Amino acid sequence: MAFGCPAMGAEVLEENEYEPMFAGLEGALSGKKIALFGSYGWGDGQWMRDGEDRARAAGANLVTDCVMANNAPDENALDECRALGRALA
Repeated sequence: MAFGCPAMGAEVLEENEYEPMFAGLEGALSGKKIALFGSYGWGDGQWMRDGEDRARAAGANLVTDCVMANNAPDENALDECRALGRALA
């Protein structure tokens, strides 16, 4: 499973769609291969590191470190996204 979300506000997950969906699935993540990715326009990506912590606490197996892009993904972020996809496959 791959989960992607942009940072909203002060580096928090999107509150109306993504956060309730992810919270509802947390209990079913144990033993699952997952990947996290997202974009942000400010801060340093803490919201994604928090997401990794939540996924690990739920027992998920992260296939790679989260992939983050500052605003639109540059070539490095695109390469990381491709590697994330290969790791999930």
